[in-house]
Amino acid sequence: MPQFDFSQALPQVLWLTLVFGILYLVVRGMVPKVQAVVENRQARIAADLRAAEAARSAAADATGGAGTAIADARGRALAITGKARDAANAESAAKLAAATALIDQRAAEASTTLAAARQAALTDLDRLTAEATVELVKRVAGLDVPVAEAADAIRKAA
Repeated sequence: MPQFDFSQALPQVLWLTLVFGILYLVVRGMVPKVQAVVENRQARIAADLRAAEAARSAAADATGGAGTAIADARGRALAITGKARDAANAESAAKLAAATALIDQRAAEASTTLAAARQAALTDLDRLTAEATVELVKRVAGLDVPVAEAADAIRKAA
């Protein structure tokens, strides 16, 4: 390999110096042109940024009045919806109170009816128990016991 052949090292060093020298001259000639392009681009970007900032400021000034109008409209809308919500809540509360009163009335009526039916059932149960007792005593003991006396005995035992 020629890289490890020291007899050819001097010509390689000369060619290396010649090639890098030519590249240096070419790059040195291009640097001012590239530098001018970069500076031109930076100037254009700065001008675009100034124009964008001016446009943003103009837009902010133009929408400044719209922001207060939107805030006023939002406030009015909240007030209107608040009144509507309060009216709906009051109406719901009134309907709920009326429904609660009706339910309470019906529950009281049902309780009264249930108590009367319970009392009637207990009375019938006492009468039937007394009659069944009289019949049982008649069949088992052969005794004739009055229904009133059997009912009194059942009440005492209960």
